[in-house]
Amino acid sequence: MTYASESRQCEIAEELISWFLDEKLFECFGACLFQCYDLLRPDVILELAWRHNIMDFAMPYMIQIMREYITKVDKLEQSDHVRTENETANDQKPIDFTVQGPLMITAPGMGVYQQSAFAAGGVYPTYSGAPGYSNY
Repeated sequence: MTYASESRQCEIAEELISWFLDEKLFECFGACLFQCYDLLRPDVILELAWRHNIMDFAMPYMIQIMREYITKVDKLEQSDHVRTENETANDQKPIDFTVQGPLMITAPGMGVYQQSAFAAGGVYPTYSGAPGYSNY
């Protein structure tokens, strides 16, 4: 059990659990659940315990796993609630309508160069020779 726990490999721990069940060493099965707790997958343990009719040995493990999952879900719900409150608080800020920089007067079809020439008091430009446009 110590080797399986220190190996940090899920497969080794599950093979050991299966061997204990094959040899009908149910007390060792329960001890291994404790020793290799973080390596074992709850669905595998639940199925093995059910198939071998030893749910009493697996129940303390399953209760602890359930408690951890409930705690994680509660933390996620709380952080989601806080995030939602922060988003709604940010959404309710007044809109700032002050203009940053000079205003540009534009007309439809004016590019950046034409806009700056027009804003500087130039004559409204015409398109000459551009494909798809006729001269005005």
